[in-house]
Amino acid sequence: MEEVVCGANSRDGNPPVCPVCHRPGKRVAPKTLAGILKSDRLPAALEGYGLCLSPECDAVYFGPRVFFKDDVRVRVWFKEDDPSVPVCYCRHVTAADILDHVAVRRCCDNLADIQQHTGANTGRDCLTMNPAGT
Repeated sequence: MEEVVCGANSRDGNPPVCPVCHRPGKRVAPKTLAGILKSDRLPAALEGYGLCLSPECDAVYFGPRVFFKDDVRVRVWFKEDDPSVPVCYCRHVTAADILDHVAVRRCCDNLADIQQHTGANTGRDCLTMNPAGT
C-alpha cells in the first residue's frame, strides 16, 4: 500500500508531478524555498517549484531544477523515519515529543492538549520554516 502524505490541495487544480518518482506534489511559495534551501543552492528564480510528497523519494523540491535532501537546511519530517525530526518546525516539536506526551506522560489525548503541552501547531513561521510551507 502506497503511503500518502497530507499537503496537496485539491483547489490547486492539476498538482505538479515530481520528475523523479512521478507522483503528485504540492506547489510551494518562493518564500518557502528561500527559507528551506541551503543558501549556496538557491536558484536565481524561486517561482514554479513543487514539493515532492512521496516519503520514498529523495527529491524534496522540483521545478526548473530538482533539489534533494542534501540541498535543504532541515530534515523533512515525512521523508525520515527518525522521531527526532521536527513535525512542527516553528516550535521545534518532534514526533518523539508528541509521543512522550501522549504515551508516556499520558497528559494529552487530543490535538488541543498536544498544542497546549508542546506548542505544536501554534507557531506563525510555517511559510519559511516548514518544508511544506504550511
